[in-house]
Amino acid sequence: MKKYRILAIAIALLAVFTACSDKKAEYRKDRSVGGTSEVLFVTQNDEQWNGRMGEAVREFFEQEQYGLPQPETNFRVAHINVNALNDMFQKHRNLIIGEIVPDLPNPIIESQDDWQSAPQYAIRIKAKDAATWVRVFESQRDDIKKHFDSNERARFMEFFRPQADPKSIQAIKNVFGCSMIVPEGYYVAVNKDHFMWLRREEVDKSFGLIVYELPYKSTDDLNGERLIKVRDSVTKKYIPGPTDGSFMSHDDYFIKPVFKTIPDFPAGYAVETRGLWKTEGEFMAGPFVSYTVVNPEATKIVTVEGFIYYPNKAKRDLLRQLESILWSLKF
Repeated sequence: MKKYRILAIAIALLAVFTACSDKKAEYRKDRSVGGTSEVLFVTQNDEQWNGRMGEAVREFFEQEQYGLPQPETNFRVAHINVNALNDMFQKHRNLIIGEIVPDLPNPIIESQDDWQSAPQYAIRIKAKDAATWVRVFESQRDDIKKHFDSNERARFMEFFRPQADPKSIQAIKNVFGCSMIVPEGYYVAVNKDHFMWLRREEVDKSFGLIVYELPYKSTDDLNGERLIKVRDSVTKKYIPGPTDGSFMSHDDYFIKPVFKTIPDFPAGYAVETRGLWKTEGEFMAGPFVSYTVVNPEATKIVTVEGFIYYPNKAKRDLLRQLESILWSLKF
């Protein structure tokens, strides 16, 4: 009798788990579509796309991305009219839908994460005329871009997470007490004095990830000018150039580094640095981005950085790949 009771419980539990699994499968979203760094703007007609609404969207999202040696836009804006918004386009990763309703008394903003796919952010803005629509869009555009940037990182991490290299991840954890998802292909080139350089070499380009740690004394340690001086000191010491006496530094002539606080960085409040690295004594340069954050479990600040060498080629999307790795940092 006891065996039958155990069997009955097991069957009941299996039914519960099967139901949960079926429910989860029912709500699983399709993978989002769209090119890397692409925004899809949906209008009611071509006049809206060619007029003030389209201009406002293009002028904002197609601004040049700072810190790249060749001009490249933050995003590329694609366009369709609403009558072409079929199932495939509804799954676009970064979606803006514009609508003019002449008798609408007040603008309406509707947005949703993972509306028809994942990762996805879709926003619909309705207004009585184009001028009102543009004003509403301009009040929301920074937040919209923040969502789109997050989607781009999430998309890359979908590919990187299954390819995570346990050796590199464990090496970072052993030294710095933090985790960061490093995909296969990287190897530890330098690991000393709380500084680590991971490299990935391809036929025509090079990727670098660096992690370093310093004592944290006060908020002055997060000052931008101080951060760049510390960066130069460690790269000079540990990242040599191809010839004797050459070493990595930062460019302060063509592209000055810029600093921005990131309150919602996964590892905590962070300072982002973007700029151009160069090799002193050689004609080598490329973009870099770094994040500096205070380790909450120690009086230390940790900096993670990604940089690229890919001369005379587009680098925006490659830099986004490195950003997605850096944003996986957690203590």
